[in-house]
Amino acid sequence: MTQTVRTFAPKPGSWVSVGLIYCYGVLATASLTKIIPVLGDLAANLGATPGQFALLISLMTILPAALAAVAGSIIDRMGAHRALQAVAVVGVAVNAAYLLCDSLQGFMVVRFAEGLIAVGAYSAAPGLIMATVPEMRRRRAMAVWSTYTPVGISLGLALSGTFAGTANWRGGYWVHMALFALLVATMWMLPRAPAAPPGRLQFKGLFSAWTQTGPLRLSMSFAMLIVVGFGISTVYPDWYARQQDVPVGQASNILAGANLIMIPGGFVAGALLARGWRDSRLLTLLVLATMATSLPLFVPGLSDVMRQGTMVLWMLLQGAMIAVVTSALPRVVADPRQGAAAAGLLSQLAALVTFVTPLIWQPLLQTALVQPAAWTGFIVVVVLGAAAAWTVFPRR
Repeated sequence: MTQTVRTFAPKPGSWVSVGLIYCYGVLATASLTKIIPVLGDLAANLGATPGQFALLISLMTILPAALAAVAGSIIDRMGAHRALQAVAVVGVAVNAAYLLCDSLQGFMVVRFAEGLIAVGAYSAAPGLIMATVPEMRRRRAMAVWSTYTPVGISLGLALSGTFAGTANWRGGYWVHMALFALLVATMWMLPRAPAAPPGRLQFKGLFSAWTQTGPLRLSMSFAMLIVVGFGISTVYPDWYARQQDVPVGQASNILAGANLIMIPGGFVAGALLARGWRDSRLLTLLVLATMATSLPLFVPGLSDVMRQGTMVLWMLLQGAMIAVVTSALPRVVADPRQGAAAAGLLSQLAALVTFVTPLIWQPLLQTALVQPAAWTGFIVVVVLGAAAAWTVFPRR
């Protein structure tokens, strides 16, 4: 019976199989951003203060910041498909818990536990892609995988932005729970990765990814891109709403739609890499363009058309940069069967900076809303973050 069911599953390494794995990254990222549009509702209904907003955003990153690389080493042994199946179940459970929370403290505890989704998905999903996709298609598949970030950010903002400011402000959590339930229903279709090298996993092996220069430098480069990209996502709805005189919910939906522009950016970068472009050269061009685009993105006084046009260009560049860095992961991993450890390290450093990022950007936003001339602080962070990502990126 089991064999009969498996015959209906997509072929391991096929684009359908990659697409199913991709959904785990999307829903995990939506978990991170869905809280942003309802921060005002948390203040009105559960008593959250403006000083707690950055903490509420960052709480989900604590577990991946502490455990992701170690979890990746364990996932390489236990099987990435099993880890993703657990992610789907946890996703249903935490969203159900959010719906039952009637205190801010309870909400924070669930937000902390939600980090288990990121621990599993961000290590197991790319590890499963690298282990099951043929080598000739692996870098392009990883470029496709990289677009889970904008899709997930947009989904999270749209889920909650649709219900923000209404009596049914938790409606996004209902929808998110239903989406995870769909993954539970289809998790039997996940491909099985080849077995990891035999032998007992030693304690020092749990931290093996930290000792490999290539994965470590690549993870640091990705982390710097998170400081820039995620940081802007945390402040831009408020900044855009103030500059263009629109509600924050509407600004969140505009940003959610603009984030989807990162997808073609990632696809274009993947196509260029497949045609023989060197990733370091392409990243150099993208970093310079990102620095230049950050100025009109934040400058006060722009028309709505100009600001949205700049936002589209910015998202194209962000999608391409993330794709270039992520698609280099198979190049720096010694054994594709142990890709979850390297992916876990990338996730861990990303989570560490994700925790810190709102603490950097939110004070800048609060200052800029009071002192308009302080908007230049946004540009400084963008330039420093993009330059750092370029500097540490591992060359061939």
